[in-house]
Amino acid sequence: MTSVIRHRDDLRLLIGNQVRVSGRVKEFRKHEKRRDLDTICLVNLVVTPLPMGESLFLSHIWVLRRQFQKMGRIPTQNERVKFTGEIYEYVRLGGRSAERKLLGHQDFGICPLKYEN
Repeated sequence: MTSVIRHRDDLRLLIGNQVRVSGRVKEFRKHEKRRDLDTICLVNLVVTPLPMGESLFLSHIWVLRRQFQKMGRIPTQNERVKFTGEIYEYVRLGGRSAERKLLGHQDFGICPLKYEN
């Protein structure tokens, strides 16, 4: 198993596939108006396609807080989390994306499905 530093765009190759993810919780961010859009920043991620494939290293990714709630527990600050997730594609709709002229651009995320024991 080798680790390669990648960009989040490289997740495009894994859309719809399950992956094993390990990362550290760095930050919690509350949405100004909608609680369902509160997010958690995970850093130093190792993303491994299942069944075992070549691991990717990602510097960070934002995950909706509610996705962790669905798994039964929200991680704590600086906690190292390990979970199985699925890669998905979405379109940026606003917020800081608009300020950075990324509005309407395609992006990729990881939807947590279950914690690893």
